[in-house]
Amino acid sequence: MLHDPREIARVLQSLADAGALISASIVPGGLPCPTALLDVDRDGNVLIDGNHQETVNQRIASAHYLACVSQLDRVRIQFRLQGLVRVDNDGRVAFAAAAPESLLKLQRRELYRLQLVPGPVVTVELPATGELDAPLQVRVLDLSGGGLALSVRDDDQSRFASRRRLEGCQLRLPDTGPLAVDLEVCHLSQHEPLAGGTLRAGCRFLALSPHAEKQILQYIFRVERQRNARERRAV
Repeated sequence: MLHDPREIARVLQSLADAGALISASIVPGGLPCPTALLDVDRDGNVLIDGNHQETVNQRIASAHYLACVSQLDRVRIQFRLQGLVRVDNDGRVAFAAAAPESLLKLQRRELYRLQLVPGPVVTVELPATGELDAPLQVRVLDLSGGGLALSVRDDDQSRFASRRRLEGCQLRLPDTGPLAVDLEVCHLSQHEPLAGGTLRAGCRFLALSPHAEKQILQYIFRVERQRNARERRAV
């Protein structure tokens, strides 16, 4: 979910540049009205194409909002447009709207993610970052070949700012020696208290070595096989 106006404007501009079709629905009512982005300014304010049916244009003008769905590079994009104002665009009906307050990007996960809580204890140790910071060990909530999620305490939140690179970390899997990994924090969100923390830091691996990737995937497959075997015995 994007909230930064500059990031939202960049995504909308990419949709406009690609000529992507916008599958819009009028709310209330849910009436479909396909459209396209005609223009996006630096602040993310948009101009969208009107409809060839005047009755539909009237519904758009009186709508609470338009629920918009599109796709860019196989990534699903969702946002709402509110306060639509009818304008003339070189003799054609169009609608101007303020930039959406938020925008959702949904991408199908390519790598299987193994949930670890409750379950096996896997940890990541972050190196000390300064004179006052000691090495920090945090528990892994889930793990995939592309990244992991960490359970973070409120007191350690400052070390997990979005886009921050965490270099020189040690990933510790059961029955395996420490694996050197570099991480980048993708998001930090509130989470139900698990594994000693109330925050969830989603991270991706940076330039993961073939050896580390092999060890991680083998561990995921091994735990999944063990879980499946236990479930079959329970049945």
